[in-house]
Amino acid sequence: MVGHEASKALRDEMANASTQVGQLLVLETDIVRVWHIILAPGERLGFHRHELDYCWIALTAGRSRSMYLDGKTVDTDYLPGDCKVFAFADNETMVHDLTNIGDTNIAFTTIEFRASLNLDRSRRVW
Repeated sequence: MVGHEASKALRDEMANASTQVGQLLVLETDIVRVWHIILAPGERLGFHRHELDYCWIALTAGRSRSMYLDGKTVDTDYLPGDCKVFAFADNETMVHDLTNIGDTNIAFTTIEFRASLNLDRSRRVW
């Protein structure tokens, strides 16, 4: 998708992805940043860059679609309480967007860890 198929506006959004990984920053300390995301059906959180190890927790059931820089698109179904943890190697980042493709609002809490999680780097997602 990053190639010729993507519009110039979309390529620009990908290239300039924000480090704001949620809609509302609710807590920031020396240890964590905690974000809230609530998306109505069809609503999209634009491309953003994850530079810190983080986890998300689904607060509601729902369905989303994320597009990544390499053009990969992933659809995900959520149940309340679902959680996923991501850890990155030095200088590794992840850029993606998030669109609610379900029929109800979806809500998440995302927690960024300002220090490395020191997890086994041979596994990128826990």
